[in-house]
Amino acid sequence: MGASSSALQSARGERSETIVRPVLTVVVPVFNGGATIVENVELIRNAAGGGLAPEDLEVIVVSDGSIDGTAERLLEARSDVSMRVIHYDRNLGKGYAVKVGALAARGAWVALVDSDLDLDPAAIPGYLRKAREEELDLVIGSKRHPESVVHYPRSRRLASWCYQQLNRLLFSLTVRDTQVGLKVFRRELAEEVVPLLLVKQFAFDLELLAVAHALGYRRIVESPVRLEYRFTGSFVGSRAVTRALIDTAAVFYRLRVLHTYQRKRRLLAAPISVEEPLVSVLGDEEQAARLDYPRLELGSADARTARGTLVALLAPGARPAGNWVSAAVPYFARDDVAAVVVPEVAPARASTRERAAAAVLESRLGGGSRRSQSFPGNVREIEDHPAANVVVRRADYIGAAEAGVARVELVSWLAERGRRTIYAPDSVVVVSPEPVFGPHLRETFRHAAARGGACRRTHGRSVSPATTLSLLPAAGAVAGLVLVVFGSGDAQDAGGLLFVVYAALLTASALLAALRFRSFPVGLLAAPALVLTQGAYVAGFLRGLLSAR
Repeated sequence: MGASSSALQSARGERSETIVRPVLTVVVPVFNGGATIVENVELIRNAAGGGLAPEDLEVIVVSDGSIDGTAERLLEARSDVSMRVIHYDRNLGKGYAVKVGALAARGAWVALVDSDLDLDPAAIPGYLRKAREEELDLVIGSKRHPESVVHYPRSRRLASWCYQQLNRLLFSLTVRDTQVGLKVFRRELAEEVVPLLLVKQFAFDLELLAVAHALGYRRIVESPVRLEYRFTGSFVGSRAVTRALIDTAAVFYRLRVLHTYQRKRRLLAAPISVEEPLVSVLGDEEQAARLDYPRLELGSADARTARGTLVALLAPGARPAGNWVSAAVPYFARDDVAAVVVPEVAPARASTRERAAAAVLESRLGGGSRRSQSFPGNVREIEDHPAANVVVRRADYIGAAEAGVARVELVSWLAERGRRTIYAPDSVVVVSPEPVFGPHLRETFRHAAARGGACRRTHGRSVSPATTLSLLPAAGAVAGLVLVVFGSGDAQDAGGLLFVVYAALLTASALLAALRFRSFPVGLLAAPALVLTQGAYVAGFLRGLLSAR
């Protein structure tokens, strides 16, 4: 997305590449790599490929919402299929980028390394050799290995030591260092553990090790690293430390209390590996040509003339991440899966009004059940989703079209017929939302009316707990206002407290919006937009619930 046209494969018809199954895939996450990114990636490829034949190595560079031309430079420098580039227009965090790359890997072994070269990638061949000879699950870099050569500030040494003691206590990990961004692990771990991971930011390395350990991947060995801290990559400030601690607590809560990873593993228990089928893309050919998938048919007029067993429907103006199709295809190994949808996130450089609408949709107060549609959530089966951008079996889509089903109703139509749709958060499609206020509120009303109608038809079974919870603070504020106006004494005090709590939640949501989008005007617009969105949703839901049709 955003790559120069010279880097695109835009020929009509089927785009086909020879599928290579290499020994090693090296995943390199990058955000705004600058003018040196191509040189750095080439250095990584040369260092990591020591002892391997060229066809035994692939490099996947994941551009995590870079806005400095990183993706364009990489695509122009790409000389063969052993170097793959996945780019999406919204910065979603290093953890998310690593997960995207690991899931796209084709190698028998997967290596992770940062693009800034703080860590010497020349260690990778030794890690791989050790892992293969000793039949290990993971080989991880460690600053505390006696043979490591480490140059970084004492303050970071102390903070790192304290953090590792906390991890040892919470997760029973025997390793001395979880946070070094240099690892090699077997493909089975990438297939069984990586899809379960949720952390998108600072604690991804810990989550990978903790979940792998909990699920039986315990043959973990630490190896030496050479670390030259250049202050160019992962800067650690107070905000980053705080977020890492929050993420760590969340991993513990999900792993030890909620057993989230174990439940997700049951959902993914059926095999999701499948040979690449032909996928026909219906939509913008320029955007489709950026997809990192070897068997695409471009230029089909409609599903009836398409040759693919799957069709990827791309709405006008939508910009899919490079792994949109490749992330969806494995789920179709299950015969009962008819469609796969992904989050539709707002671009970072949209207008202020569009970003304000995105902030509402991404908030827990304004998003409700729609929040995961606008910000990556958890993998799950869904029964309702406005499928403007969807990968679907061609036969199912043709059946829906012949029945006169609109695309926005496709997922619910499939669910009524016992056909499953999977929400896969490991890719995104970037779409500018309807801007606040009028267009956004009309879209909210329309969506709510559809949800109200679904509630009437299912006798309440389709009611979303997430949306209900998101509306409770507003309901409390209305009740509080009534108590303040019509009550007296303690009732007025209680009503005032309810109103203050709602105002505090609105303020917090607005501040988070301003921070997430790095825009004070977005925060200012988000607060009133949240209130109006909740009102529009209630009105639309009641309209759909009471409608005769």
